[in-house]
Amino acid sequence: MAEINPPAWMQAGAYPARTDRLILSSLLSYPGFAVDEPTPMRIRQGVKPSYQQQQLKVRAAPTPNMTVIVSAGFCFVDNHDSGGLGTYVLVNDSDETLTVQPAGGAGQYRRDCVVASVYDAETAGSVSEWRLEVIQGTYAASAGAAVRPSLPSNCSLLADLTIAPSQTSVASGQIFDVRNFSVASGGILPVGSTNALTRPHPGQMMYLTNTDTFVYGKQDGTTGTLVQQGWTAYTPTWTAAVSNPAIGNGLLRGAWMRSGKTISLRIHMVAGSSTTYGSGAWRFALPAPPFTLDSSSMYHVGSAMLIDQSTGADYPGTCFCNATDQFLGVSTAIGGSSAQPGAVAATVPFTWANGDSLHLQITYEVQ
Repeated sequence: MAEINPPAWMQAGAYPARTDRLILSSLLSYPGFAVDEPTPMRIRQGVKPSYQQQQLKVRAAPTPNMTVIVSAGFCFVDNHDSGGLGTYVLVNDSDETLTVQPAGGAGQYRRDCVVASVYDAETAGSVSEWRLEVIQGTYAASAGAAVRPSLPSNCSLLADLTIAPSQTSVASGQIFDVRNFSVASGGILPVGSTNALTRPHPGQMMYLTNTDTFVYGKQDGTTGTLVQQGWTAYTPTWTAAVSNPAIGNGLLRGAWMRSGKTISLRIHMVAGSSTTYGSGAWRFALPAPPFTLDSSSMYHVGSAMLIDQSTGADYPGTCFCNATDQFLGVSTAIGGSSAQPGAVAATVPFTWANGDSLHLQITYEVQ
């Protein structure tokens, strides 16, 4: 098929329900996965987001038994019987209790699935309705071997249920929320980083629920980070030009924050009694590669403070990086003289020992 005529809502026109479903598809977000690209009229199906994601949430009964409760809410389900058949809107207006089939005997484990399923006699079968239902899994010899059952072709998966031998109730610990969420085109999609869109459209915004960050689709098919909420801790790799140092029982830690293409970074190192200092200029790995106009040049990106614990002397320094080696280096005045800068190393600007410390604060542009 090509053009679908008549277009929806044309005066004196008559058209099938599919046309109305396609209107809904046109307003919903792009699915964002390579598997959907051969059928470009697909949408990202799933549950409508809500405060604390309560829509169509599956939970245990107040007194756990072999039932589960599905909350009220909206769900969008694509017709997968054939490409381009449009999207169904499923509405549940109150809590619904679903029965889970009795557990098997000794050595019988299974995984059941709670789904929102659409059955449309226009495209398959003889039933025209949607259902909240529990699809029973097949038995396996262990919990780890239990897999999801075959699911209806047109459904949205809401939860996995783990059913052990002779189990008599389904408690919260046996219910695993696996809902996807769907938003209107241009809306911000809440999604975990492990199942975030791999092919988002340019400008598609995603809120990564497990890392509290916003990412967006770029024109080149990659994603960028818009805003990072708070600081992310990391342990920087500490190396040297000739032989590498080792922190031993000392302290080495860092934290960084990203906003657009700008990263703010801090690193703290306190030497311990078993710390070794290597040979040659010290370097610290960055959390993301820096951008530089000339990869062979060094760029000043921040400041440093080096403290000799034994004498109480403080040495100011400067931090630099390049794009070729993608490391952060530190230089300081030797012997307290600003006319004699040198790269920080095991004996620069003093002979490092237990209790001495280094503190870096930098800002740089990422690639």
